[in-house]
Amino acid sequence: MPPNRPAEPWLSFLTELDAALDAPADFHCIGGFVVSQHYGFARETADLDVLTVIPPEAAARVAELAGKGSPLQRKHRVYIDHVGVANYPDDYESRLIRAFPIWPKVRLWALEPHDLALTKLERTNDRDIRDVVYLAKAGLITRDTLISRFETELEPHHAQDVGRSLLAAFALAEPRAIGTQRHRPALVEWTQVPETPSPG
Repeated sequence: MPPNRPAEPWLSFLTELDAALDAPADFHCIGGFVVSQHYGFARETADLDVLTVIPPEAAARVAELAGKGSPLQRKHRVYIDHVGVANYPDDYESRLIRAFPIWPKVRLWALEPHDLALTKLERTNDRDIRDVVYLAKAGLITRDTLISRFETELEPHHAQDVGRSLLAAFALAEPRAIGTQRHRPALVEWTQVPETPSPG
């Protein structure tokens, strides 16, 4: 079960942001913050990546209060980063999961695990690969759902994206399916991750 509140310094950071906001705002959250604070992977991250802030007019105020270089970042050494470009499934909003419902104005929404994994396909750096390996080993994602969601919600828009070769390799579960030498080490990790049955 996900924790009911984030660890420090995130708890104090978000509590102070909540007190400073004039009205409620919804944050669609991705990245290491979601993997670590919501889904339980023990790793550090200094930023909370958000795809969207609703209402949109709140984004500037959030950046002023809690963005990079803000007073809250200088105090707590963490910050909110509004991600301008990221690949994500078309219908991710319908699967958002409420995270840490302890503040009246800061309303965090975590991407569902498969959606979160798919946002990491384009970069596939070592940290992103470790995040996806964790989600797989924890039984939070399965190959079938990941492939299906990629094909129906991402591939039509990103047919030439590197994610296509990544998912193809994952679907085949064969290292020889990997397209480029540059991505070979990462894909070997993907294809060799044993799936863990989801609890319940």
